[in-house]
Amino acid sequence: MVNKLKKASGLPIKRATIKDVAKAANVSSMTVSNVINRRSAFVSSKTMLRVEQEIVRLNYRRQTSARNLRYSHQHSVGMIVLDESPKFLTDFFTTELVAGLANVLNNADYTMTIQGINSRNLADSMIMKSLEVGGLCIMLSGNESERLKVLEQLLSLKQPLVVFQQEVKEKNEHLCLVRQDDFFGGRLVGEHLLSKDVKDLLVLRPNQNWPAIENRIRGLSDVLSNSKIQPKITILDTGSESFADVQTSLKNYLDQNSLPSSIFGSNDQMAYASILLLRDKGYNVPQDVRVMGFNGFEAHRHLLPNLTSIISSAYKMGQIAGESMLYYFSTGYFPNSDTILSVKISLGDTT
Repeated sequence: MVNKLKKASGLPIKRATIKDVAKAANVSSMTVSNVINRRSAFVSSKTMLRVEQEIVRLNYRRQTSARNLRYSHQHSVGMIVLDESPKFLTDFFTTELVAGLANVLNNADYTMTIQGINSRNLADSMIMKSLEVGGLCIMLSGNESERLKVLEQLLSLKQPLVVFQQEVKEKNEHLCLVRQDDFFGGRLVGEHLLSKDVKDLLVLRPNQNWPAIENRIRGLSDVLSNSKIQPKITILDTGSESFADVQTSLKNYLDQNSLPSSIFGSNDQMAYASILLLRDKGYNVPQDVRVMGFNGFEAHRHLLPNLTSIISSAYKMGQIAGESMLYYFSTGYFPNSDTILSVKISLGDTT
């Protein structure tokens, strides 16, 4: 699936330089610089093509920082969030995770660059073309094949890479996975709803594919489908995780279908959006319908009614990612290739 990287033997991975490209293309370093900076007036088209081919073959990335290049890998980490929404930092899971990562790096006097980007634009992004960070962290989205393609692209950069919330079967010593047990969290949701004798369940799922949400729904479905009751499961895709999109989708559903006995929001924000709409339509929670969420972040714990949810480890995940990256910078390898954090249920008034 991914390109295997050479062993680091305790040292940072060697990357191609302008001199390497110049030697391979049999030109001067100044000629390579002219090609990189698109100064075509100084380079023939034939030479430019030859240099560009060597840039691709050697996987050369331009270093844009002019200061302290020799030690730049020791002081900077990049964080990429593959999100269709330009408001990616309003997502509670993302902000918790980024906070945990940033605090660890800040305490060690390291900088962090964060970029939200669409996976379709990743190949042309500055983070792929310019070497400003010594390590990358990424939160993936999209279907499985899209996510694996992105991983291939990032591993080709020959940098230490921390990936959140994604399973990878083929291990790589320069790849570190940090995730929480969302599948087990989904099972906890299913077991709790079964204890309440629910007969049917409406699952609210955002259109954008997130591996964590996929695993939550998979764990939930596993429990319910193997139970004696086997409640009916209906998945309702919403335009996004926003209140407006969730409420529009749920309203349209209820206008055409009967009220389900339970609703599962793939995260707390979606769950609360459904509760507010249910109230507006005259329904009582949990008397008429039980509602569960997922994440249990502090921002939602003081809302009423108190939501039954699964407590997430997003902040801790960010901390572990930062600590793992710092460890790699000092040793050339990650302390653990795959870290899975546990989750637990928090009982509230909505079930």
